[in-house]
Amino acid sequence: LRLGHMLDVGFEQVLLMQSPLVLPVAEVFDTYVYKRGVLSGELSYSIAVGLFKSVVGLLLVVSANQLAKRSGEEGLY
Repeated sequence: LRLGHMLDVGFEQVLLMQSPLVLPVAEVFDTYVYKRGVLSGELSYSIAVGLFKSVVGLLLVVSANQLAKRSGEEGLY
């Protein structure tokens, strides 16, 4: 189940450590969604990006479950 949280990082820590010098390489999904949605007012776009991240996490969990079942282990369902 933790595989679904693989794309999660410490949002507050990343946001606080961003500066103009490191901004091109320090952008992650969470800070991007925050900046586009809350600061720029593009709520529909930020919702779509957040939904994409959630779908990728769900696909990782489902594929790990299938791999566990194929190897003879107990799956989630």
